[in-house]
Amino acid sequence: MVNQQVTLLNVNSGTSETARDITFEFDNYLNQIVTHKRKINKRFLEWFIGLTEGKGSFLVLNNKVYFDISVKIEDIQVLYYIKKELGFGKIKIKKDYEGGSFAASFYVTNYSNFYRLVILFNGNLCTVNKKREFKTWLEIFNSQYSKEILFIDRDPKPSLNTGWLSGYIDALGSFTGVMENSEEVNSITYLTFFITQKEFYILKVISEVLNLSIKNIKKNNDCWILKISSVNKLRLIVNYLKRYTLKTKKSLAFTKWYKIYNLVLNKEHVNEAGLNKIHFLTKEMNKHI
Repeated sequence: MVNQQVTLLNVNSGTSETARDITFEFDNYLNQIVTHKRKINKRFLEWFIGLTEGKGSFLVLNNKVYFDISVKIEDIQVLYYIKKELGFGKIKIKKDYEGGSFAASFYVTNYSNFYRLVILFNGNLCTVNKKREFKTWLEIFNSQYSKEILFIDRDPKPSLNTGWLSGYIDALGSFTGVMENSEEVNSITYLTFFITQKEFYILKVISEVLNLSIKNIKKNNDCWILKISSVNKLRLIVNYLKRYTLKTKKSLAFTKWYKIYNLVLNKEHVNEAGLNKIHFLTKEMNKHI
């Protein structure tokens, strides 16, 4: 609970910290919401912060601040969802020059809305890289608008009781399924969930939340990958995403993936009928990767 003053012991520093120091704080943002919004959607805000830490950009150009979240054009509906929940922002379609296709962006203009983002994100970011990016962005914001807002160096943690991880998975998570032929059996089904990120720290935190060993995190070129393939170990993430649902088209992949998960869990992958279902669902799921 955000306002619960439970004292916890920080074993590294020997000092105590309250529950406020390890979760998200929206009291200040509540005082800055747009006039036509009567209350905040806490679960949405947690999800939005997670999505921003994975896909958002605190941009600085010519000593001016910009904010952008870009997605594939197929996911434009999630940007309208963000705009509706925040009550501000704009959406544009742009050419994705790397892929030759189109993308969509949610962006913000004018001081009032930038200030709302400052209040929302300041002290509520979990990843080291995004904190560093936001701190620089805040310095430019202060210079641009003659403000003196201090950077709040809090350390909120993802948990299975907030929407942050769902937003982060919407940004950087993936669900895959592979069926391979084998001489011993007709086929073997591999289900995998993974998150790819350049920052090791946040994957370590997520692995702890999911009761995983650090061995589940591997280096791949300039990135780190948190990977889970064990059906038993996947249980926590499955139960979490049933409560904190995904908002992007990635939810379609998860729906198919979850059906395969249940088939494997119920040992239906050892008979022909079950394998046929898995084969069909795998093809459908991989369309949304």
